[in-house]
Amino acid sequence: MRSLHKAAAVCGLVAALALTACSGTSGNSSGIPELVLAVETSEGDPLADMLLAFAEEVEAELGDAVELEVQTGGAIGDEEAVLQALRGGAVDIAAVSSSVANVDPAFNIMEMPFLFTDRESVAEFLDGDFGAELSDSLVSSIGTRVLSFGENGFRHITNNERPIVTAEDLAGLRIRVPGNPARVSLFETLGASPTQIDIGEAYLALDQGVLDGQENPLKVIDAFSFYEKQRYLSLTSHIYSPVYLTMNDDSWQELSAEIQQGLGKAAAAAAERSRTAGAEADESLITKFTEAGVEVNEANVAQLRGIVSTVRDEIAADIPGDFADRVLAEYAQ
Repeated sequence: MRSLHKAAAVCGLVAALALTACSGTSGNSSGIPELVLAVETSEGDPLADMLLAFAEEVEAELGDAVELEVQTGGAIGDEEAVLQALRGGAVDIAAVSSSVANVDPAFNIMEMPFLFTDRESVAEFLDGDFGAELSDSLVSSIGTRVLSFGENGFRHITNNERPIVTAEDLAGLRIRVPGNPARVSLFETLGASPTQIDIGEAYLALDQGVLDGQENPLKVIDAFSFYEKQRYLSLTSHIYSPVYLTMNDDSWQELSAEIQQGLGKAAAAAAERSRTAGAEADESLITKFTEAGVEVNEANVAQLRGIVSTVRDEIAADIPGDFADRVLAEYAQ
C-alpha cells in the first residue's frame, strides 16, 4: 500500500480539475482502488493531522485492498481549491473546515458564535442526527459526503495591541479571518476590521504589521507559529470549528461494501484521534505560549455573546428549512 506518499504536486489544480484520471477510484492494472487524498495544510496542523491519521487507519483496516495518494502542504492549492477538486472528482477524500459553508449553507450552523461551550456537546451534535443531516445535505448540494468529524478546535483571538476582554477591545483591530462571510459578519459586529488573507500568508502579514491579529484554535496558532508574532492571547472560544473528512460521493459509490465499511471505521478512528489531540493540546499550549512571552487572558464571553445575537439571526436566516431553528432550540445558550 502506498499510504502517506506526500507528493509536492502530483497534479496542478488546473490539471486536477481537467483530468479526472488523476482521481484514484479508476483503479490500477490489478483492479485495486486508488484514492487521492488532499489537504491545504502540512503535518502539525489539525486538518493535515486528521488526514494523515485517516490514512494510517485505512492501512490498518484495509491493508493492500486500496492504494492512497496523500497530498499535503497545498499541493492542490488552498482549501477552496481542494473543495473544487473534491467536487470535480480529481480528489477523492479531503480534510477541510470553514470553507465548506461557502458551498453548503447548512454548514453555517458551525459559524454560530458561542453556540457550543464544551466538547461533550459538540460530540453529541456532530455524532448524532444533526451531523448525519449535515452529511446528507453535502451530498445533495455538491455530491460529497462527510465520513467523520474531527477537531480543528475552539477558536480564540491573538493580537499585538491589547488583551481582548469586551467588544470594545476589538475596535478597529485588523483581524485575519478565513474566507467565510459569516465570520466576517461576526468580527464586523464586534467592531473589528476582519481581513481575509490565506492562512499560509498570515504569519508574514502579522510580522509586517499588515494584520494586528488573527483568530484560530490553539493547535493552529501553534502549527503556524502565530504566537511568535503576537503579544496577547484572549480565550474567547467564540466558535468551534470541526475538521470535515469528506469524500466525493461518486468515488464512494464505486467502492465495494467491504471497503466502504473499512473507510468508515478508519474515519471514526481518525476523528477520535483528532479530538483527543485537540483536547491535549489545549492543556499544554497555554503553558507553551506563556513561556514564550504571550500574555493570556479570559474574555468576557457573556458580553461578547450578547452583542452578536444579531449575527446568529443572520446566519439562521440563510440556512434552508428549519435546521437552524431545531439546533438553536436544543443548544443555544
